[in-house]
Amino acid sequence: MTPQNPETSSFPAQPEYHPGAQPPQSQRSGLALLLLALLVLGAVVLGVWMYNALLRGEPQQEAQVERSTVPVTTTSAVPVTTVTSTVAPTTTSTVSTAPPEPAYRAPDSAVQCAANVNWRIFRANDQTSCGLAEAVAVEMAAYSGERGSALITARSPVTGQNYEMACTGQGGNSFVCEGGDKAVVVLEARSVRD
Repeated sequence: MTPQNPETSSFPAQPEYHPGAQPPQSQRSGLALLLLALLVLGAVVLGVWMYNALLRGEPQQEAQVERSTVPVTTTSAVPVTTVTSTVAPTTTSTVSTAPPEPAYRAPDSAVQCAANVNWRIFRANDQTSCGLAEAVAVEMAAYSGERGSALITARSPVTGQNYEMACTGQGGNSFVCEGGDKAVVVLEARSVRD
């Protein structure tokens, strides 16, 4: 086999690619940069002038004083002032507050029925059911943290009847509630045993 001439091969030769001539650089781009630079320079000069003229605003009187060439001499007598100060004696006072009420603890004979966020709930005698004690605690929830007494009505799940209970604050957040058919409920503050 003999090497084939590229012109005589079965494929015609590819035409060579010659990039076209670059368009001449425009003179206008240089002119645009020059105008932009002049605008920026003008804005800076204008800003400096406005700052000096408007914001610094030296008072006119100072400018007149600087131009004046006549010396002015003034004399004045300074009055003698004596300052006397007296320091008040230091007193220390202690503020005494009443000691907090001791927390009330349910009697040993009371039977704990339940506990909630506020109290441990006890029935203090046999005439009181745990259901009534828990109902009293639910009704007393609005009085948690209050001092004094409250009169509430609680429904016993055992008898199905409503009982009026007089609850008296015992110190801390504890209450003793009495009423109904000789029922006694003790609401002992959680902080007593926790």
